Amino acid sequence: MIPAEKSPLVERLMTRYFLHRLRRRFAAVRLKGGEHVPADGGGIPVVLYGNHPGWWDAVLPLVLSRRHFRHDAYAMMEEQQVARYGFFRKIGCFSIVRENPREALLSLRYAEKLLKQSSRALWLFPQGVLTSAEKRPLRMFHGTARLLRDLGEVIAIPVAFRYEFVEDELPEAFIACGKPWHIRQEERVDVRLTTDLLTQLLEHEMNVQREDVMERTFDSYTTIVRGKRSINQWWDELRT
Repeated sequence: MIPAEKSPLVERLMTRYFLHRLRRRFAAVRLKGGEHVPADGGGIPVVLYGNHPGWWDAVLPLVLSRRHFRHDAYAMMEEQQVARYGFFRKIGCFSIVRENPREALLSLRYAEKLLKQSSRALWLFPQGVLTSAEKRPLRMFHGTARLLRDLGEVIAIPVAFRYEFVEDELPEAFIACGKPWHIRQEERVDVRLTTDLLTQLLEHEMNVQREDVMERTFDSYTTIVRGKRSINQWWDELRT
């Protein structure tokens, strides 16, 4: 397992860099349900688990946690990616080998030590692989449910990611955070049942998000990153 080696300086620099890249690659990044994510859990860790439709899923959590949620955030990432892109360790990423149960257990124990009795946040993608936002049903590994069980008290939040072309030449990124599930210390967490419930909650957010995009109902979304002007916007300005 490759541990995280967070560097505040590298976090700041990479946040600025990725913001620059987002502005160049997307017409907008829109966030819904940000009020569901506590900035300070009062000593209770926050686990944000999402679907995994694209490469940008590795970037958006950094921007969200540093600029909007103000988290001391970490993320679990496939070991080959952490080994290949070492800078991810500096922004709080540590590795997991999902195909090896013993190695995966080491990563879960590491995550538990990072989070227990703290207000830290952890980003997880329980599908483990890149999968279309249209894929149903979702298939999640049980590791997220095991971590929630072992943490005792924790806040779990489903996060749906989606990338769509809407009205501009560049695509838009949509992020929808569901309502928090506050698991109490005294609750008994069954791993299989919890995995099923986590899957259902995330699928619900993904389905609502898909409907929002199809119907172009964006009133509940806040634009958190605005990209460069597209050709149609330039043309409209010239005509006026």
